[in-house]
Amino acid sequence: MAARPARKRETFRHGNLPEALLEAALKRLEQGGVESLSLRELAADAGVNHRAVYRHFPDKLSMLARVAEHGWQQLGQRVRKSASGKAAGEPALLAASLALFQFARERPNLYHLITGARLNMEGRFPKLDAALYDALQVFAVGFAGTGMAPEIVIDRAAIYVAALQGVVTQILYHRLKVGAARSNAFVTEISSRLIKGMC
Repeated sequence: MAARPARKRETFRHGNLPEALLEAALKRLEQGGVESLSLRELAADAGVNHRAVYRHFPDKLSMLARVAEHGWQQLGQRVRKSASGKAAGEPALLAASLALFQFARERPNLYHLITGARLNMEGRFPKLDAALYDALQVFAVGFAGTGMAPEIVIDRAAIYVAALQGVVTQILYHRLKVGAARSNAFVTEISSRLIKGMC
C-alpha cells in the first residue's frame, strides 16, 4: 500500500508567515522577475497551504504592494545613509543619487518593480506610498540645501528623481551603453548636470 503524501501545514508555526512570504517573494523576484511571483508558489516556498497565504495577501496585487513597500524602505535606508554627513545641496544629492543607482544595479528586478507602474492607484496601500515618500525625502532635503526657493523644492525634486530613474533604467536595460567600470562616474556626472539644470 502506497504511503499517503504529506499534507502541508494549514498554519505557519515557525516564525512570522508574512515575513517568510515576503522573503520568498524577494528571492523569486530577483531570480525570475515579477512574472515568477504567484501566491500559490509562495505558499509552496513557505511550506504552507495556499489558503494560509490569502489570510495575509488577499490577491497578488496586495503581495506586490508589500514587496514594493519593502523595496522602498530598503532604498530609503540606502540613500539616507549615503547622504548622511555630506554637505547640504549638491554633495548630498550626488551621494543619494549614486546610492540609488547602486541599489538598482544590485537588485534590478526589485528596482523595476518599485519604480514601474504604480501599484496603489486605488489608494489600497497607504503604507506603500508612505515608504515611497519617505525614501525620496532625502532628495527634497537635498534641493532645499541648494538655497532653492521653498515653494519649488518638491516639484524640482520630483522631476529630478524621475529623470534619474529614467537614466538608471536605461543603463540597466543596456540602452545606455555604460561599462561597469565607469558606471558610477557616469551616473555621478549625469546627476551633477541634472542638479545644475534644476537649480
